[in-house]
Amino acid sequence: MRLLSTKDFKVKEFFTDIPLYAILSHTWEQEEVTYQDIQNLDVAKSKAGFLKVLGACARAHHYHFDWIWIDSCCINKESSAELSEALNSMYQYYEDAAVCYVYLSDVSRDYHPRSNFKDSRWFRRGWTLQELLAPEFVVFLDRNWERIGTRWSLRDLVSVATGIPVDVLKGQIISKYSIAQRMSWAAFRETTRPEDQAYCLMGIFGVSMSPIYGEGGAKAFMRLQQEIIRISDDRSIFAWVAAPSMDLASSEEDKPRGLLARSPYEFRMSGNVRPSITEVMGNKSSYSFNNNGLHIHLPLNPTSSSSVHSGEDMFLAHLLCQSTRDGSYLTIYLRKTSGHQYVRCYADEILLTSSPPAMERVRELMVREHLVTGRRFRISNTSGATKYNIELLRSAWDFLYHSSQPDSCIVSCIDEHTVSVIRKMDWGVIQYKSQKTGDLFGIDLTFSKPALKMNGGTFIRDASVRRDTLQGKLNGGGYIFIASERTGDPQEKIEIGYLAKDDPEICLWTSPLRVPDLGIIVSSRLSTKIVDYHLKFEGVFPPDPFCRITQDMVYATAFRPHPDDLQESHHTFRVLTFRWDDWDGQWPTYIIHVAFGLQGSSVWTDVVVQNPSFHRETSERVWKSYLESGTRAQKRTKGMEVKSKVDSETLTAVIQKANNLQLGDYLLRMHIQ
Repeated sequence: MRLLSTKDFKVKEFFTDIPLYAILSHTWEQEEVTYQDIQNLDVAKSKAGFLKVLGACARAHHYHFDWIWIDSCCINKESSAELSEALNSMYQYYEDAAVCYVYLSDVSRDYHPRSNFKDSRWFRRGWTLQELLAPEFVVFLDRNWERIGTRWSLRDLVSVATGIPVDVLKGQIISKYSIAQRMSWAAFRETTRPEDQAYCLMGIFGVSMSPIYGEGGAKAFMRLQQEIIRISDDRSIFAWVAAPSMDLASSEEDKPRGLLARSPYEFRMSGNVRPSITEVMGNKSSYSFNNNGLHIHLPLNPTSSSSVHSGEDMFLAHLLCQSTRDGSYLTIYLRKTSGHQYVRCYADEILLTSSPPAMERVRELMVREHLVTGRRFRISNTSGATKYNIELLRSAWDFLYHSSQPDSCIVSCIDEHTVSVIRKMDWGVIQYKSQKTGDLFGIDLTFSKPALKMNGGTFIRDASVRRDTLQGKLNGGGYIFIASERTGDPQEKIEIGYLAKDDPEICLWTSPLRVPDLGIIVSSRLSTKIVDYHLKFEGVFPPDPFCRITQDMVYATAFRPHPDDLQESHHTFRVLTFRWDDWDGQWPTYIIHVAFGLQGSSVWTDVVVQNPSFHRETSERVWKSYLESGTRAQKRTKGMEVKSKVDSETLTAVIQKANNLQLGDYLLRMHIQ
């Protein structure tokens, strides 16, 4: 691999004995510095992207790294062979790095990360998924290269932004999660080239394949799944839901499919799918491709006459997978075409059943068609450090170094906010004191990971290798934070931050985000007697950090009230706003506000339809009208079905418990009678 010197910006190639290096994760922008550009610094400096290279090198050099890897200028993309090697090695590059700097050019530290952090473009790009998961240590930086936090300290926010479980962000090996669940992490991500939707996932599933740009996204993704099948018998790879057709007059049920998905987006509903239990299949658990399609054994049940989709040639096939939510079993519809040949139909549905598969019904069939990455355990280069560099961040400049207990450390001042500490004995505490409040706290350097010692002698520590940030409450009501920063030498860097007791961000930092109690999908289709209309989604109020928006639906959430709630973000109801434009002129334009939420343990909904030509309330005003003192407060007891007049017709909104695989537990549909 090639590495860039943080001192003189020269690129050097390494085959063996690769030195300790930092790595950059970013989103590409205008005038990135290429491998050809970096050969001539005058040319490189003329590019707008050189400021990014300069910032990354400065950051790495400040923390004693002599080398850094930056994809834009460390890969010669003019060589197809080198590009192929780099794409297949990318996950390894990030996994082997001592630290990964995530540069968020569209995020400012002037705003609290809970406000704008998850909206960064970085969280929507395909390649950044592996750049988030592969490294051992990840630091997020804002547009000014100021530290926002680490993957560990921001794990709840990153989980909300990505749909990745918090345990993964804390270091859980990703091979413990099903193929479908890992695919779901990429479902809402985008790539510039369609083929990269497949190529960017190679490392996450531990497979290699030659990139063929021009083959198309669907074909590349099919090849990726075939490579995964070679090394894994996890049948959750078949637990996908077909993307809806953009043609409102047609449906996926009309189009027979095989068992392979066409894009990560088709796994958007699969975030709660467990790995399949293939042991029950014995020697029939394996499956493979040949020129007739996918050869596989599946428990097969005929559909009942009362089923929505029934017929002599229609069957329900069990995937031997369960939902993590309630243990339901996943089944798909297969239609028999001849002999042992089948196709998947109604591919936009995965039926959830409470009954386990009947193993005596296992059948051999052919479905016409169309991995595991373990994190290596490494010894941290800062483990057991005896030399420390402790810096007060701007928010903590009111504190001054006070003393060390006992006389076990050699402390020297680098500047008024930074001290260098050499630990002489097996233990030692460095104390700081506030000039304004008199608050005292200490940093205990006894163990491999620093601990906080608070005023009353209480120690706050965590032996977890992954934990890099600690926080403690001071007697004056404020909070002190210490964070360990990875460096390129045996010296450990500790940074100290502070939040005053009256700072409105205190509750944001000290209260973890709760998991919603209600998740609901609202379909963007409005059905009438003649035709279906597509509704344009305009927004949700209050803003929902868990909200997901696709071409055919909106997913939103709500909470039950809790006595420990300190934040106003745990709302019991929300309002989704849609615009209904009838381009045929049969109907005028309408604004449809859909309210939903929890009243005790009951789910409720209401609909407000307005003609903006005469009257329109904002989403916020509509939401406030459902508060206890609002004019629509009584509507919160109306239940899961509501009707509203639209001229001479009636619009009906119905919430139903989901019986298919989807985000959340409920589905809301609207129709006009």
